[in-house]
Amino acid sequence: MKLWFQSCTDMGVNPLWNDYEQSLEKHFKRVARPGTSISLHGTQVFSGRTRSYQYDVFLHTSQIIEAAVRAEREGYDAFVQLGMQDYGFLEIREAVSIPVIFPVENALHVASLIAPKIAFLSYSEVLLGRLNEKARAYGFHDRVTAGGSVELTPTELSKAFKDPQPVISVLEAEAKKVALQGANVLITAGNPITMLLIEQGIKSLGGVRVLDSQGTLVKMAEFMVDLHHMGIDRDGMGAYAPQPKDLLAATRKLYGIE
Repeated sequence: MKLWFQSCTDMGVNPLWNDYEQSLEKHFKRVARPGTSISLHGTQVFSGRTRSYQYDVFLHTSQIIEAAVRAEREGYDAFVQLGMQDYGFLEIREAVSIPVIFPVENALHVASLIAPKIAFLSYSEVLLGRLNEKARAYGFHDRVTAGGSVELTPTELSKAFKDPQPVISVLEAEAKKVALQGANVLITAGNPITMLLIEQGIKSLGGVRVLDSQGTLVKMAEFMVDLHHMGIDRDGMGAYAPQPKDLLAATRKLYGIE
């Protein structure tokens, strides 16, 4: 089984993400079943302003969609997005027929199977708002508490892999506040936070369990590929259905993509 994991950062291009990338590779090898091959990819361009501006998100998303198209053409069994934004949620499903796994959607589904109340713990207030909006859009509004956020830059998150305690202390303090909301499980965002905690062997913050949202991406991808091989796919499934390949090719030609 070949899985394409697509980071929403310029991982592999920008050395800022080196420790994060190595952490992901180690963790994926630990949790993947025998015979599962995982290929990590980043984007060529990354605007840190995607955390604040939707216009940047709009431009950035095209890279993620094109990566999904390439993954299917190169014979990958599933396309898995890293990050906590679910870029191109419907567009990617239209562009490819292989299983597609989105991190926020996946984390919410898995968390809801193990706990009645879920909360996001984010690296920025803006991202927390987006995550809570996605939870409502995905139908989890009655399962998600207000959550919490701290303000951490990508550089601060990167440095935390070498010096974790200052960032962990900040997260712990905010998690204690979230615990008072009645949350049973935390979904941390962005992913460097999750991997930092995994690297340190931390499974709870402020008395609240932290979901391994990265390991569960691997297991969900494997599961969805199994379902796909059984004939359980998105064909004819409304807004989630892949577009006919001839129409997709015509659209891409019309807009000069190929």
